Amino acid sequence: MRSPDDVFQDLEADRRQREAELRLIENIAARTEVEAERHMLFRSLALLTYAHLEGFCKFALLAYAGSINALALPCREAAFPVLAASLGDVFAALRNPNSKAPEFRNGLPDDQDLHMLWRERTFVEAYEVILARTVEIPDRVIDTKANLNSVVLKRNLYQLGLDYPAVDRHRGAIDRLLGVRNAIAHGDALRVPSADHIREYTAAAFEVMQFVQSGVFAALRDGAFRRANAA
Repeated sequence: MRSPDDVFQDLEADRRQREAELRLIENIAARTEVEAERHMLFRSLALLTYAHLEGFCKFALLAYAGSINALALPCREAAFPVLAASLGDVFAALRNPNSKAPEFRNGLPDDQDLHMLWRERTFVEAYEVILARTVEIPDRVIDTKANLNSVVLKRNLYQLGLDYPAVDRHRGAIDRLLGVRNAIAHGDALRVPSADHIREYTAAAFEVMQFVQSGVFAALRDGAFRRANAA
């Protein structure tokens, strides 16, 4: 496993590059005297601010999951959110209505309660084997659902056992940024963010990116992915 400091440096470099690009365009827009060009830059900046916020959050959370996977941590030692994220295939099998008890597949093919009981028994019988498995969080756990808003960001942090309530401080700005991004992306030529709105969006994006970065680093440093009572 790479050290928490190494992961932090990767995230720091990525975040700073994104911030530098946004600041450069914002400065160019501020110096532009032609209103039409300034409006074009503001619209472009709203799109890019959203893209960088979404891109960085996904990059950081994938880095966190990848660092945990590299540990080859036994499931029995993993914190419960990490354990649950790692056992998606097991839970999918448990919920699969097409998976039926072999003894009754033909005699009682539609007895849903019976076949659910069989899947539950199979899960319980294999429980110790499951706990001995190695944690492997699949990339699909980190999912922006096509649009990263404040609730989706909190969902992703929650699924990995990371601190998420601080996202609420910027919920309005993040969701407004998404609304502007969608309007522009869908052809609304009249949607032009003001300079004040651009500053609000970039400030919120920068702070949320720093929050996610700090949360990932702290969780790796403190071993938040391990179960508290694990040996």
